[in-house]
Amino acid sequence: MGHIDIAYFPIVGRGMQINIICKMHEIDANFLMSKPMGEDFDKDTQAPFGTVPWLKDNSNGIELNDSLAIVQYLVTKYEGPLTPKNPEKAALTAMYWSWAQDYYSFVLSPFHDIITGHNETFWRNLRLTDSLAEGGKELGVTNLTILHKKRLQYLEDHIKKMNLGPFITGSECSYADIFIYTCVKSVQETGGFEILREQCGNEPFKEFPNILKICESVNQIPKVQETVGSKFKDCPV
Repeated sequence: MGHIDIAYFPIVGRGMQINIICKMHEIDANFLMSKPMGEDFDKDTQAPFGTVPWLKDNSNGIELNDSLAIVQYLVTKYEGPLTPKNPEKAALTAMYWSWAQDYYSFVLSPFHDIITGHNETFWRNLRLTDSLAEGGKELGVTNLTILHKKRLQYLEDHIKKMNLGPFITGSECSYADIFIYTCVKSVQETGGFEILREQCGNEPFKEFPNILKICESVNQIPKVQETVGSKFKDCPV
């Protein structure tokens, strides 16, 4: 067993970024599949807040139940190429990661509901975007496609204005780059997001070349390639 246990679902979601960080920082991790999509872990009874991703560091007993807390803990506790080098880089990285978190929460997660037919009111309210409200699936897809483009445009314009590259914080990859990359690749390659690709003429990032350049920089990192393999194409979302 690895000295770190991480529980998630067999999807890309918020979990793939954690897998990549562990690989890049050479962290010995044991990946568990949580109920209801696996049998290794029961998020409802074992995670502090009943959600995943969940992490336990067996070297000190700490348990974490939030994506940002987990990511920041890993790159701080186990220093490596994604560890911010100074307070300024740390702040910028957290800001760009938060952009990706918002995009995931308010665009990709509601699309998950549509793709999987997940109509539980609790989750739709939690996301603050009731994609299956009056108007049903068709209106939900239309509205979320508009939001997809609006959120991306903010980041695209910012990258151009600040002349950012090859990564979002400059010459070195950050954990924010990793999350942006996994969000983009999910839309580009996972089977479920065909519904969004079709809405965008099969080119969901055609209008956002600067974002794609950053993702391509991430994609060239050997340990990213080793971790990802064909997982995006194999995962439903």
